[in-house]
Amino acid sequence: MNTKNIIEGNPTKKFFIEMITRDISIEDAIIDLLDNSIDGANRINSEDHTGLGIDITINESEFKIIDNCGGFSLETAQKYAFRFGRPNEAPNDKNSIGRFGIGMKRSLFKIGKKFSVETQHQTNEHFKIEVDVDSWSKQSKTVLTEDGRATDIDDWNFSYQMITDNMGFDGTIITISDLNIEVRDLFSNDTFLNSLYDNIRKLLNYSLLKGLKITLNGKLLNGNPVEMLISNKWKPFYTEGNIDNVKYRIVAGLGDIGRPKDSGWYIYCNNRLVVEADTSNITGWGSYPIPQWHINYVMFRGVLFLDSEETLKLPLTTTKKGIDATSEIYKALLPIMKNAMVDILVFLRNVAKMGNEANNYRKMLCDTSDKLSSVEIKNYNFRDHVINTFAAPELNIDIISEKKQNVRIAYDVKKDIANDVKEFLNVKSYKDVGDYTFNYYVKMEGIRNEESDKSEL
Repeated sequence: MNTKNIIEGNPTKKFFIEMITRDISIEDAIIDLLDNSIDGANRINSEDHTGLGIDITINESEFKIIDNCGGFSLETAQKYAFRFGRPNEAPNDKNSIGRFGIGMKRSLFKIGKKFSVETQHQTNEHFKIEVDVDSWSKQSKTVLTEDGRATDIDDWNFSYQMITDNMGFDGTIITISDLNIEVRDLFSNDTFLNSLYDNIRKLLNYSLLKGLKITLNGKLLNGNPVEMLISNKWKPFYTEGNIDNVKYRIVAGLGDIGRPKDSGWYIYCNNRLVVEADTSNITGWGSYPIPQWHINYVMFRGVLFLDSEETLKLPLTTTKKGIDATSEIYKALLPIMKNAMVDILVFLRNVAKMGNEANNYRKMLCDTSDKLSSVEIKNYNFRDHVINTFAAPELNIDIISEKKQNVRIAYDVKKDIANDVKEFLNVKSYKDVGDYTFNYYVKMEGIRNEESDKSEL
């Protein structure tokens, strides 16, 4: 090749860093790093994260994440983790949320000018990468062109050092210092920290509900579960299938009346919440035959689970906080989601027509139904459900009047014992267990007469 006829098109490292960090917020950058830890937790045990955790420390001089989620190997670091973009030969990290191979690097560059990544994998590989971004951006190397001339080009490589001491656990420690100016300001702002706390609880609620422990500046985060009502007297809409190696499960029905902002659609991609309580046309609202969202629909809840070993097939945006509505997979699913809404919204409109009794009826449904979290919804056995059908609760004012005379009794027991009792009684829900055991106690203690017992049991 005649190098005299070549025009260089290589990007500068400074320009590249500015471009990949421009469209991501500080909050999203942090959650991107947490996603890497969660991918590690899933590699250890995708069903149960008990014993695994992530500690986040944030102040105006430093950002640090410590996890015990398995770490990553030196080979992964050398070939994939620190590459800008995902090489074609990179192995699939099954059911991960990372897609393009830039997440960790983009986050590190976004937050500060100096960072270190220390990791131990399977106790025998312990190494550390330390980077001064300003020095690295000037780093170059000399190579020979095809005609034998020496020329300097940007050196995109990172150096690592092996560590002989055992870290004490398999996991990763990320430390970022010399924080960028806008980051320093945010990290000293309580409003930002509170917002970050709430968003981690929401976006990563599925992992938290599976037992993962996350702390932010020493404060333990509790999962903010997406909940749906379920009863043996009525059934939510349910369907599932597979489109181009993407598994989907759609469950739509009713939720609690307490918080209108919880109403709408929730979408999970490989267990990461990417759409929360959406009532826009992205999820079918205001698109024929579905009306615009209205307070009468406050109890509507819909959940779409998407799972794929090939992460690039998931209809995610690059920030992982939204759905690519132009995706062929999502375009195929949207009509099913709208179909799921039709009968539920008809039912909710009829509830609104009950006038003064409407709120009492809604409350009665909440009080007499079980609540399933997102983890439970995803794993619930719908074997007795008619697919693609919402079987609505009975609209009966007499029932409401009757229920006003009733009270709700709740108590906590160990889950394994409750499961044993549920299996022994051959019932479907913990509510059924509670009803049976309460009535059994009443009968065996002779609290009610035989006539009353027959009506109760």
